[in-house]
Amino acid sequence: MSSHTFATKKTAIIGTGLLGGSLGLAIRAACPDAEVVGVNRSEAGRRAAKRAGCVTATTSSIETAVEGADLVVLATPVCAFESIFTVLAGTLAPGALVTDVGSTKRDVVRLGESILGRGGPFLGSHPMAGRERKGAAFADADLFLGAPCLLTPTKHTPPNLLRRAKALWKAVGMRPMEFAADEHDRVVARISHLPHLLSSLLMALPGDADLPASSSGFRDMTRLAGGDPEMWRDIMLTNRDAILHTIDCFAGKMDKLRAVIEAGDPATIERFLTKEQQRRRTLPDG
Repeated sequence: MSSHTFATKKTAIIGTGLLGGSLGLAIRAACPDAEVVGVNRSEAGRRAAKRAGCVTATTSSIETAVEGADLVVLATPVCAFESIFTVLAGTLAPGALVTDVGSTKRDVVRLGESILGRGGPFLGSHPMAGRERKGAAFADADLFLGAPCLLTPTKHTPPNLLRRAKALWKAVGMRPMEFAADEHDRVVARISHLPHLLSSLLMALPGDADLPASSSGFRDMTRLAGGDPEMWRDIMLTNRDAILHTIDCFAGKMDKLRAVIEAGDPATIERFLTKEQQRRRTLPDG
């Protein structure tokens, strides 16, 4: 794992679940001498993060964790960010980089800049990585390898802050990409948020008596339904407009597909399936 010029003496990770814990492991691998302090409101969560080696120390206090930290990462559900930003506003060390792992960005970036200041320490990040299991017990330093990390700088973001954020995500094995916050939310509604909802809907479709007959195809299609409900609740609330628009677009495509199937034209059905099969093969590995 290359450092890509990334360095930290002290990192504070607020939220030590799967993503926060995995990032702690990855940062400790990239910077073995760094202090990594995890914040968790529950004693059990703090013990789990320490036991898994995700952090060098834990606390329930954001103020204690960020004292002297040059990197602060928010890894809680996004609806908690406003209160966290408010605490950070009075406690950050000079020159600290503040970023996050949240899956929505329009509201997050607005809050970060309004509370911490435009041109200030916050730059939004969205590592496109995760698993259905939650908690530090399932943290993995290699979770981020090869995956994209979507960064959302604004016109007020200092260039050095963007360089530091890119170095962080490269150091843990990711491919940084830049998006405006609104565009980020539209993109992830299509490639992440609606797929999760569809996975949950597919789970709701069969009756309990149908499930014993299911096999690998159904398990693969419904894997995302195993995700953390609290995290996904906040995603749906903070990206509501883009998700609703994406649902409308999907409904239109479903109507067209229904008409094709109803017409019973084999050639048209095969063309549709072949086109999307070929597009599926263009997806990046990782």
